[in-house]
Amino acid sequence: MSEPQLRLITGDAYLCDQALAAREAALLAIDPGIERHGLFADELDLSSLDIELRSCSLFALGRHFVIRKVEKNRSAKALAAILEKPFPEGTYLTLLAGPLKATNAVLKAARAKDVVIALPTPKGTSLPRTAQGIMEESGLALPNPVARTLLAECGNDLLSLHNELAKLRSVTGSDPISEATVRELCFNHTEATVYPFYDRLGEGQLPAALGELDGLREDSGRIVGGIIRHYTRLVMVRLLLDQRRPQSEIASKIGMQDWLCRRLIGQAKRRSFEVLVKALRLGVKLDQRIKQGRIAPDDALMQLILAATAPD
Repeated sequence: MSEPQLRLITGDAYLCDQALAAREAALLAIDPGIERHGLFADELDLSSLDIELRSCSLFALGRHFVIRKVEKNRSAKALAAILEKPFPEGTYLTLLAGPLKATNAVLKAARAKDVVIALPTPKGTSLPRTAQGIMEESGLALPNPVARTLLAECGNDLLSLHNELAKLRSVTGSDPISEATVRELCFNHTEATVYPFYDRLGEGQLPAALGELDGLREDSGRIVGGIIRHYTRLVMVRLLLDQRRPQSEIASKIGMQDWLCRRLIGQAKRRSFEVLVKALRLGVKLDQRIKQGRIAPDDALMQLILAATAPD
């Protein structure tokens, strides 16, 4: 069976990767010398992509473009318009996405061509069953308690589970795997990230920000640098809000995804432009003093947190 030139695969990331592997094997059977181009949708230059899809390669007759994270693309309608145009013979395009809304323009365009593979996102009782199948395919025999611990360490993410199983197989060989081994060797995908802390700080919520900070293991100096980056964006957003610019223009000018722009707008609206600039200036000053060895990173971090959350 020949592969269609366009294919949209949606659903769980691991299952999408499995479907992609099957498609790539089929394309290699058609053309063993096919050229592969990997892209991410949130970094696409759609004008360049349009030209690339309709041009010829200097080094291969066949080309396969793989675009991941389609749900992150800011211009679904523009991407969908590209899909409406015919591709040259030997050019293939595969789009990978998490679950998409029925109104998504890319999904509509792919459905019109009948090239959508909609895969499930295992939840509830189907999640451990699917995870067990992945474990069995890896060749590792894990007792149920160990399997549950491993899945929990992976944050119930099947793609992370697949990668961690490969790591365990290469490190332990045929030795039995215990829960302690899993906790020692596997990356904890449920570990708290620093971004909720930045959000609470941007909202001016001191107790909530300190609560988020308590569970972090990041270096204080790096957190100060992150606060500076976060407040730089907030200052830009606040400035554009004061100029009555729409959200779409703000996202475009700053170069960020719509979901992130909405979140930063919500934070920027809570503080005045002057207050945000004052916190940013202090952050830059403290960062310089850290690098000069004139203040301890922990002290600089607490000083910046207190200043950033002080009432207007």
